Amino acid sequence: MTQMTSSIPTLRSSLEIVEVKPGLQFSLATLQSFLPDVETALFFGKVYDLDYVQLSNLLHKVLRSELANELFGGEHSLDLQDYLVGYEDEWGNFHPGIVPPAQSGEVELSPNVPKGEILPEVWKSLEVEVAQSLKDVAAKLQDVVGMMPGKQGSMVFNSMMKLNTRRPTIGDYRARIDHGRQKENLLILDVSGSVTAGTVHKIVDDVVALSYMANAHMAIVSNTTTHWDPGTYGSDNVVAAAEFGGTYYETLEGLLQRDWGVVITVADYDSSADAKRHLASACKGHIDQVLDISLVNRPTFLAECVGQLADEVRPLLIARSSRVLSS
Repeated sequence: MTQMTSSIPTLRSSLEIVEVKPGLQFSLATLQSFLPDVETALFFGKVYDLDYVQLSNLLHKVLRSELANELFGGEHSLDLQDYLVGYEDEWGNFHPGIVPPAQSGEVELSPNVPKGEILPEVWKSLEVEVAQSLKDVAAKLQDVVGMMPGKQGSMVFNSMMKLNTRRPTIGDYRARIDHGRQKENLLILDVSGSVTAGTVHKIVDDVVALSYMANAHMAIVSNTTTHWDPGTYGSDNVVAAAEFGGTYYETLEGLLQRDWGVVITVADYDSSADAKRHLASACKGHIDQVLDISLVNRPTFLAECVGQLADEVRPLLIARSSRVLSS
């Protein structure tokens, strides 16, 4: 009886056909067997030129972990508020356009840096460019790979990854992200009530690991903004300083008066349109590129706000979308 019960999920996944992108289909069981880890799944996404929606949905399907469910679940705010930027004093007088400055977080001199599961691998994959010759081979093999035993299919993609790593690059232009080598980087995590304390607790290790991978400053935003210099914070610091209150992106103003290389945003869709207008008029800094990780089914409003100062805004991952992997 136990054997029959445990085989039901396997049977379902073997019968479920997943359209990874138009014209590219596999059974779910096949995808899960030959994409056993994040690195291989991200390489698969590169080989088949998946966009950020398709890649996010693929990761949600094949990575059967609590973190993947939290990143791609999408149960957070999708609506803006209508508050005006400013503060009310103790006598009830409203002072428009005045926001509290970012505060420094408690420094941890020897932080215990988490390894991370998904987001650090996504950062590393930004510099991976797959040779067109390997893409051509994968296109020819796609019908065959889908019928291979899982272990054999996994070996095919592992072999491709190794070949791609070893290929000569002299004279071969490979477009890649400049990870802010000349300018410092910043990661901003929304820790407001709409994101929820539960979600922050579940994703914080991966977010902090990503921030360290990017050698970035760290900022969290809710009622106020708290900031740490690179290498001075750990997950415990972030959780301890999180307010889980309102969503006041205008409090990022002080951090956005300076230039940044890459700014990474991790958030839902919340705050106020007036916060966006305020940052556009008040902030003098420049950002080379914004990389957006959305916990909902649309790019974040946080990326819209800081993206006004950027040369480019690039969505990386997005939670459950109307453009889902179909079965």
